[in-house]
Amino acid sequence: MIGIFDSGVGGLTVIKPLIKYFKSDIIYLGDTARVPYGNKSKETVIKYSIENTKFLLSKGVDFIIVACNTASSLAIDTLRSIFNVPIYGVVESTAKVACQFDSIAVIGTKATIESNAYEKTIKMFNQNASVQQKACPLFVPLIEEGLIDDEITKLVAKRYLNGIQAQALVLGCTHYPLIKHIIKEIVPNAQIIDSGTSIINTIDKNMLKGSGKIEFYATDSPENFSKIGKLFLGENFNGVKLVDLEEL
Repeated sequence: MIGIFDSGVGGLTVIKPLIKYFKSDIIYLGDTARVPYGNKSKETVIKYSIENTKFLLSKGVDFIIVACNTASSLAIDTLRSIFNVPIYGVVESTAKVACQFDSIAVIGTKATIESNAYEKTIKMFNQNASVQQKACPLFVPLIEEGLIDDEITKLVAKRYLNGIQAQALVLGCTHYPLIKHIIKEIVPNAQIIDSGTSIINTIDKNMLKGSGKIEFYATDSPENFSKIGKLFLGENFNGVKLVDLEEL
């Protein structure tokens, strides 16, 4: 059984290809009470990530996907040192796909961009790659509010993305695929790379087994989570349960 956590609803973009290509049992935790992670300190992100991991392990998961790019950038080494289960991060898997290009742009939260995790990881695989990075801190709160097609989201995207020139554009946050159509309009010539489709190339396929059962948990605002969950996953979304991590 797979355990997946994200700071909010964005990790649903990681679930979607797992549903499409594999039949596996999934426990998903969206830490909606503390979203976004992108403006938190490294110490805080690590603390939250440890708590999220403990919750997923309490549900009996066999391995964990850190769907949050900020947590994948700042906390994954700590998680791997503490917990004795396989832990996959979206940064490494996405960088492996992006490194096939010579000119790459990365957009993400403030914390992800400032960590320089994507540039470092991409250059591990392709040291000659040219990498430009851009923080887009307003995207996550806009998406969390359900403003997927709102005019304000389009205006913010234009402000952030106008002028980007690259062969590939990495969506360095799992929320961003929810506005991929807007991003594509502004940067039409770049190959857009997202975490969900990238990470299935990293996972040990032998671990993807089960009946296809999915359980969703959120730490706050289950109604808003459900709204976006239904919008993005359709019939594969079966409701969300509220959980208090401090009670564990």
